[in-house]
Amino acid sequence: MKQYIGHDGNIRIFSRALQSGKLHHGWILVGLKGLGKAGFARRAAQMLVDPQERYHDMIERGHHPDVITLERPPTEASKEGTEISADTERKRSIGVDQIRALQTRLITRPGMSDRRAIIIDAADDMERSAANALLKSLEEPPIGTFFFLVSHSSDRLLPTIRSRCQMLRFEPLDMAQMEQTLRDAVPGAEPSSLAALAGAGAGSPGQAIEYYGLDIGALEQAMASIIASGDPSNSIRSMIAAQLSLKAAQARYEAFLRRVPQMIAEHARHLDVSSAKPAIDAWDAASGLALRAVQLSLDKQSVVLQMGGLLASLQPHKAATA
Repeated sequence: MKQYIGHDGNIRIFSRALQSGKLHHGWILVGLKGLGKAGFARRAAQMLVDPQERYHDMIERGHHPDVITLERPPTEASKEGTEISADTERKRSIGVDQIRALQTRLITRPGMSDRRAIIIDAADDMERSAANALLKSLEEPPIGTFFFLVSHSSDRLLPTIRSRCQMLRFEPLDMAQMEQTLRDAVPGAEPSSLAALAGAGAGSPGQAIEYYGLDIGALEQAMASIIASGDPSNSIRSMIAAQLSLKAAQARYEAFLRRVPQMIAEHARHLDVSSAKPAIDAWDAASGLALRAVQLSLDKQSVVLQMGGLLASLQPHKAATA
């Protein structure tokens, strides 16, 4: 199996299970978004249905009939035969109709192999009715059918689904592993840029790659300055708000929303128990605001100023204002 940096233990676990001839029919791949869980699922699926690797490209493109991937569907139906791009706008959830369509396909035999692999990316996105429908297939899986449920937050899955699957936990990469992965993924990037991306990725190379080209290093420095000084004049957070409120800065704005809770959590880890509660409260508030900001299309300047206030609240000698 291809070597995935930082996940050698999971590779060994799956390989041994496959070689034993007693492979469990259901696997939950859990960990931060951007750790390579979906890539791991595709590679595991290939080991099942195409051990000779004759159809590698077909599987990677999602065209192999015995490797079925369920994702949130596009908000607008695409024309038949049209590829769905990575930036296509998608619906909020995987619906029960998708699971029922899958179950109809499972009645038939595999097309090119004697095995079939089902990848659900991400299983956290299933509607409750979809999850209940999937449970029936996990309870009585067709012979030769194996499920790979990609999960960024396994506590969102039904307990009954978790109980019927084997869990593989994917841990965040350390800085050395992040930089090694990013050197391969972003060839030609400056060392200082790679270091900034590795830090901002918080152990997730996929997230770090999304930040490439967004000048995340300058944004990180500004946020760190707010934490260090408390930004008593509001000048730093006002500067960030002006930059991120522009329509062209949407990707950078969303990166900011993801990074603020992470930076607060990183700060909290260095505090003793007696002084950590304000940081934990700030993390909780930032996480909730980040979620609402995109879902409800909140005013960007107001959101950035509030986020800046939460960062400033970590400076114990300064009063935060938003």
